[in-house]
Amino acid sequence: MSTWPTMPTEQAADLAGELRALDWSWTMDDAPAVVERFGWHAVSSRPRRIMLDIGFGPGSGTIQASDGEVNRIEIQLTAYAETAGTPELKSAFTDFAQAIRTKLGEPTAYVEAPSPQYRWAGAQATLVLVLSATSIWLHLVTNARLADDDRNLELDEQGLL
Repeated sequence: MSTWPTMPTEQAADLAGELRALDWSWTMDDAPAVVERFGWHAVSSRPRRIMLDIGFGPGSGTIQASDGEVNRIEIQLTAYAETAGTPELKSAFTDFAQAIRTKLGEPTAYVEAPSPQYRWAGAQATLVLVLSATSIWLHLVTNARLADDDRNLELDEQGLL
């Protein structure tokens, strides 16, 4: 594998802490202030989505909304690996999880499928560390959206979607 860019684990843990402590309106009207606060670059902005470049190229972050209400912020912590499921990817996921655990305490949940993830629940939103096939992501998801996602996954697993 060639050089694989990743966010430093301590920087990711600091970002996780800042995201979890974020106190804002959760509206698209206020999303540009969040983008500015974190020093991200908005690549495009539409009513339901702001595409970000957080350092790994266009699309390495997004802010997603429905009816003007933000329900998810997704931040890429690593560039895409050349091959899915590499040992380096799994090791980086473990390292990120440990760094965030040190910063925020034990996760409130670990979810195995469809993508392994650690969750740190908050009153309004949950911080989620996600291991995708070729990259690692940090999401801040409203609890309502996360509950909908979990319900949809369960229905899909039952063949009802």
